[in-house]
Amino acid sequence: MKRVHIVGAPRSGTTLMLELLINGFEIDGYCSQEQSVFDLDRFDFNIYCSKNPQDTKTAGTLLSRDPDQWYIFMVRDGRDAIVSKHNAAPDRYWANLMQWRRALAEAAPYIDHERFITIKYETLTSDPNGIQGHLADRMGFLILKSRFSDFHRTAAPSGQSLHAMRGIRPVSSQNVGAWRKHKPRVVAQLSLHGDISDDLIRLGYELDRQWINELADVLPDMRAGFWNDFPSEAEKDVRETGIWKNAARYLALRGWRPIDQ
Repeated sequence: MKRVHIVGAPRSGTTLMLELLINGFEIDGYCSQEQSVFDLDRFDFNIYCSKNPQDTKTAGTLLSRDPDQWYIFMVRDGRDAIVSKHNAAPDRYWANLMQWRRALAEAAPYIDHERFITIKYETLTSDPNGIQGHLADRMGFLILKSRFSDFHRTAAPSGQSLHAMRGIRPVSSQNVGAWRKHKPRVVAQLSLHGDISDDLIRLGYELDRQWINELADVLPDMRAGFWNDFPSEAEKDVRETGIWKNAARYLALRGWRPIDQ
């Protein structure tokens, strides 16, 4: 069974990628909501596709042991990610810069792995068919069913996906650069988590640090977002427990020896 698992920071396009994959390729097994990479006990599919933003750090465990395990790592401009909202809490910003930075750090060791594919949200939304072709080239087992650009005409997303994506519509880059309409949120997040210019430059979102001048004299919007900017140790423990909860069971079912996290 080929396994494709989608990871990345919250609001980076993981849900959109999941729905594009299962609509655009012949995939016979997939989750209808967020699912840990280890939360599966059936292996009678040809291809199984799932997603969970928190699972980035599991890549090292599985890539080194399972030649049929693939990851798609979604990257988005952190400024846009932190101003994106979710229907589960439409009155609050959803993600924060801590989550964005953590996802980048957890993915860093695997960026050059042949079965760890990095996709920019901005490229996906501006050239969906180009990204579909790229994925088909990288994962030769994928069989084309429908063009990514036809998603809004042919897809039937799950209720949870519709909720997360805030409806079904053509794949579009209209939300790229949305941070400029929410500068107080960006200023607040920078004050809490520090300058992200080096990451933005490294990822190709900026050429230099001049962008920060756009925030001069902007007052911060310090209202709390959905996720805690500074989780307690107990909250961190809950996250870690959730990530690795079924790891031993999954590995045993797959016939692999136990491993250290």
